[in-house]
Order: sequence, then structure tokens, then C-alpha cells
Amino acid sequence: LIEKVKTPKEIKLYKSRLGQLGVKSAQNGSLVAYEKNGTFDYETYKQIQELGNKRKLHSAGLNLTLKKNIIRQISEYALKDTKIEFALCHGTRNGAEQQFFKDNLPDAEVLGTEISETALQFPNTIEWDFHEVKPEWIGSCDLIYSNSWDHTYDPVKLFKAWGSCVSKGGLMAIEHTVGHEADKVDALDPFGTTFQGLVDLVTGNTSLKFENVIEIGGKNNRRIALFRRPA
Repeated sequence: LIEKVKTPKEIKLYKSRLGQLGVKSAQNGSLVAYEKNGTFDYETYKQIQELGNKRKLHSAGLNLTLKKNIIRQISEYALKDTKIEFALCHGTRNGAEQQFFKDNLPDAEVLGTEISETALQFPNTIEWDFHEVKPEWIGSCDLIYSNSWDHTYDPVKLFKAWGSCVSKGGLMAIEHTVGHEADKVDALDPFGTTFQGLVDLVTGNTSLKFENVIEIGGKNNRRIALFRRPA
């Protein structure tokens, strides 16, 4: 007998609340619409993100050796020209990213955000919707990193928020893979775009300038887009 593939709870919740998956064009990519009768349904979005987080919380996910290597390369690049006192990681799930940055940036404060209540289980992590900004973050983050930006419900709002937090001369490092492309969107990962679409989205909505790319490669064509706020 062939075992049936289970439908993730977050997809079931989307369909029960909003019907069939609605995908629309967004700036430079595709975006799953969290709308009911033309009104944005934030509660459904948040619940789906929490369900997805809990489903994947203890899964292997990205190979930890690979993630360590990626964060080491970002840290080495950043330290060439930037004094890192405060680093912010968005959408960190189980806190591994913060620890890897701490290993490479021992003198820096490193904080991670996670929308799910599970954030409280991990050190240096706060329960927080990454579309929002704490006042003390504005212009104070020497390094921002994320590979979870595809979880956004509004990419323009997201990158405007993140861009406002980068310090003068600071960096933002955003990871892109084939899994971030526009044809990979779903209820849990609502937004997708090409690498160039990502670059244009960030530079078109922030004061950050595209500076370089770290090529990781591999089957997922993993790349880190590096943006800097002028000093």
C-alpha cells in the first residue's frame, strides 16, 4: 500500500478560512493573498506561521554544517569593514542562527525574532512579528540576516522596516535559493521572487545599496545578497 501524503495543518487552515490558495502579483514576484472579502486576515496568517513553526521546529532543516559555513562567511565579510555591536536575525525558529553568529561575533549582541510562542524556548530570541520594528532598533543594527523573508505577507513593508534598522555603514545579508522563487509560494511561504527581483525590491524600498553576493552554490543555488547603508 502507498501511504497517503499528509496535508500540513497550515494548508488545511488556509483553505478552511480563505478557500483555495489565492496567488497574486506582488512587487517583483508572487504573493499568496491572505484576504477574506477583500480584507487582510492577519489572524489566519499568524496562526499559519505558528503551525508551520511548530511542525518544523525539531526537523533537521538546513544542514547545520552548511548553515555554520554561511554564517561564518557573512560574519567574516561584515567584519572587514564594519564594527558589529548588534546583529539581528529574523525568523530564526530554534535559535541556531543566533548561536552561530555569536560564535563568529563574540563581542556583539545577537538577537533573533520568531513569530511563534516557541521563541520563548530559546536563548537570545523574542516572540515578534518581523514586519514590525522596535524603536530602539531604528538605525542601530550593524548586521541584519534572514533566510525567512519569504514568510512575509507584504514584502515592501517588510524590507522598509528592516532597512530602517540598519546602522550607517551597516550590512543586511539576505539569503536566496531556488526555494524562494515565485513558483514556490504556498500558505506558509507566501512570497517569492528571483534573486534579481529580491535585489531590486530591497534597493527600491530602502536606502541600502546592493554591494556584493556570497555564492554558496549547491543544488539549491544558494546565494547571499549583501546590502549596505551608506555611512
